[in-house]
Amino acid sequence: MFVGLNELLGETVERPERGKLTLLCADKTDASFLVHHFLSFYLKAGCKVCFVAIVQSFSHYSFVAQKLGVSLAAAKEKGQLVFLEGLKASKSILFSEGQQSDEANPFQFIR
Repeated sequence: MFVGLNELLGETVERPERGKLTLLCADKTDASFLVHHFLSFYLKAGCKVCFVAIVQSFSHYSFVAQKLGVSLAAAKEKGQLVFLEGLKASKSILFSEGQQSDEANPFQFIR
């Protein structure tokens, strides 16, 4: 997506740095384009990705990734992508009124 950015970071799809955590934090600006860039970059490179989405839904990220030539649904099916929808999980924890689910919620710490 951003060849210049990849060159600055010394990264290529053929040789991504493995075992790396990429954390993005934007203050007083919208850097969501970087989120989409890194998500598609690491999936194209064949890396396993754990993505915690707090701002948008899976369908939003899937739609943008499709435009960038990546299928998030296919990556999930292959086990390449673990996608945690923070908004949905947080809502179920905060407004469940004590109802317990059989499924473990990764955002249980909010309660």
